[in-house]
Amino acid sequence: MTLTIPPNGKVAVIGAGVSGLSFAYFLNKLRPDINIHIFEKKPHVGGWIDSLTLSTKSGDSILLEKGPRTLRGVSDGSLLIVDILKNLGLAQLIEVIEKSSVANKKYLLDHSRELLQVPDSVQTGAKFLAKSGILKFELLKGFFKEPFVPQRNDGKDESIESFFQRRLGSKLLTNNVMSAVLHGIYAGDISKLSVRTVLPKVVELENEKGSIFKTLYARFREKKEKEATLPQALKEYEDMISPESNLTQLSSELKKFPMLKLLNGLQEFPRKIEEYLTKQNKVHFHFRSNITSVSPKGELAVEGEEAQKFHHIRSTIYTHELARLLPKESSELSDTLARLQYVNVFLVNIYSPKVELKPKEKQGFGFLVPKGEDGRFEKNPDCLLGVIFDSDVEQNSIKFIGGEPVENGNASKITLMMGGHYYNKIQIPSAGINLKIVKKILSEILKVDLSESNLIIRDEESIESKDIQGLKSNDILISYNLHKNCIPQYNVGYGDIKNELESWIELNNSKLSFGGMAFGNGIGVPDCVTNALEHALKCK
Repeated sequence: MTLTIPPNGKVAVIGAGVSGLSFAYFLNKLRPDINIHIFEKKPHVGGWIDSLTLSTKSGDSILLEKGPRTLRGVSDGSLLIVDILKNLGLAQLIEVIEKSSVANKKYLLDHSRELLQVPDSVQTGAKFLAKSGILKFELLKGFFKEPFVPQRNDGKDESIESFFQRRLGSKLLTNNVMSAVLHGIYAGDISKLSVRTVLPKVVELENEKGSIFKTLYARFREKKEKEATLPQALKEYEDMISPESNLTQLSSELKKFPMLKLLNGLQEFPRKIEEYLTKQNKVHFHFRSNITSVSPKGELAVEGEEAQKFHHIRSTIYTHELARLLPKESSELSDTLARLQYVNVFLVNIYSPKVELKPKEKQGFGFLVPKGEDGRFEKNPDCLLGVIFDSDVEQNSIKFIGGEPVENGNASKITLMMGGHYYNKIQIPSAGINLKIVKKILSEILKVDLSESNLIIRDEESIESKDIQGLKSNDILISYNLHKNCIPQYNVGYGDIKNELESWIELNNSKLSFGGMAFGNGIGVPDCVTNALEHALKCK
C-alpha cells in the first residue's frame, strides 16, 4: 500500500516512543515539506524505553533501566540506529560487548534452582545436557524420528510448543529451554505464542522438505557463499536518506559484537531524535496531550481543543487505548484492535555500591527461567521470568569507535523481571508480596546475605523526586515499577488479526495506520525502527 500525502500535507503521530519518533525522523528526511505533529501524553519521549537516573547528595548518579537496555549487535534495526547516531554526530554514545566477553555468558535456572550456563564450550555443553532436563531417551528418539513425521498441511497456525511437540514427540525442549528464551523476549507462554509469527523460519524448514532436519541437511549439502545484500528498505534508506552510510560495511563491523548499548542508557536514542526533530521547522511536539478521539477518516481531537484534520495518522500506542478512541461506526476496527493481548511485568532494579548482588563466579548477561518439565505454575510460584546482571554488562563494555574500555565503577546492579503470562493466570500480587518474593530470590537464588544489609525501597510510580541520600556500603537500593500492558503477545491467531486490520484499512481507504511493538516483525527496539522506516517509505 502506497500512501498519497500532498505537498505540505499534515501527518499526526500518536506516541513519542521509539516507533513514533523513528517514523517522524524518516518521514521528515524523505518529505521535509510535510507538517508532522507528534502527540504524547507524557511530558517526555521514550515510551517503554526509560533510562531513570537517580542523583545522590554527594553528586553521584545511578542509572536504572526501566525497559530495554541493549540491542542485538547486527540486525536491520540496529544498523539504522547506529547510522542515525553517527549522522547526528553521536557515535561516541555507542558501546559494544565483544563475543569473548564474560558479559556474553548466559544462564538458565535449572530444576534445582541453580544457575546453569548456556553452552559455549564442550565442557559447558556436557553439563548443560546433563542438568537442563533435556538429555532423555524421549527427546533423543524424537530427534531421530523427526525426518519421518508427516508434515502438517491444513494451513492452520499453532503454538511453538505444539509445533515442536508434533515434530519431536516431546515437550522437553520447549519446557526446559525454549520457554526460558521466550520469557526473556516476550514474557510470554510458549504454549500460546504463534510459531508462524515468532519463528517463521522454523515453519519454513518444515514446509520446504516436510521435515526440519531434511531441509537443514539439504541446505548444508547445497551450501553456497551468499553475497551480502541489504533488504529493499535499507537500500532505499541508503539512497534517499543516508547516501554515505555504507550499511554493508557497517553490518560486517557490527557482526563482531553480539550486543550494543548506549552511554547514559538506551533512552538517549529517542532523546537525541527528539533534539533533532525539535530543530525542524515542520515538526511539532505536543506533550501532555490527552487525545479524546481518533477517526480513520483523518480527524484527531485533543482535550480542550477542536478536532484537527490530517492526511495521515500513525498510531504507535497500546491498541486497546486506540480502540477506545475510535468512533462507534468503526466498531469492527475497534473490536479487532482489542483482540490483541498484552502482559504485565513487575520490574525491579536493585543496586548496591558494595554488596555483591549475585554469585561472583557467575558473571554474564543474566539468567532466564524456563517453564519447567511439566509446565505447572507450582514450579514457578514467584512468577520469575529472568534476571539481568546489569553491572557485568556495563563493566565489560567497550567503545564502538576506538575500542577503549568504558569506566563504569565497581557497584553491583541487577534487574528482576516477574509476571508476564503468569499474571494472566492469577491476580497480580501486591507490591508488598512481590517485594517479599524479591528478597527471597536475592537470598535463595542469588545467594545474597541480607542479614547485614539495609534495604532502601522506592516505588517509582509514587515518588517524583529523583534525588536520594548517599548510599552506604551495606545499603541495597530496590526500585520497582509495575508495567501494565507493556508487551504485546504474538499468540496463535495474531497473523489473522494483523491481516484483518490491513484489509479493513484498505477496504475503507483509511488514513490511519499502526506501528509500535504490536505491528513490527518482532517486539524489539530494532524491529520497531525497521517497521517505522518501511512505513515512512510508503509515504514518500
